Amino acid sequence: ALPKILSQTAPAFCMGSCSFVVEKSKESTARVVVWREIGVQRSYTMESTLCGCDQGKYKGLQIGTRELEEMGAKFCVGLLRLKRMASPLEFNLPSSLLDIENELIESSCKVT
Repeated sequence: ALPKILSQTAPAFCMGSCSFVVEKSKESTARVVVWREIGVQRSYTMESTLCGCDQGKYKGLQIGTRELEEMGAKFCVGLLRLKRMASPLEFNLPSSLLDIENELIESSCKVT
């Protein structure tokens, strides 16, 4: 669910670049070890590049601090949305709150 949320809200996130299989070369990564040895059902690794994007609104641009901060902020909003989806009764906040958060993120993380 979190990758789907991020694909809808974070312009630098690409669902098509996601891989959810456990490859032999990835068996010693923290994501796989946490899943296998501790039993965390949804353990993810988020990778970034400094070279640039090949899709979305950042296509052809080099990734900088603003884009990384925007991704971090969108990730936090995505976690909040995920929590609200999983426990709607615990989060009786108005849905407009997420819109306000997104507007704040957009205004503080503009690409110039």
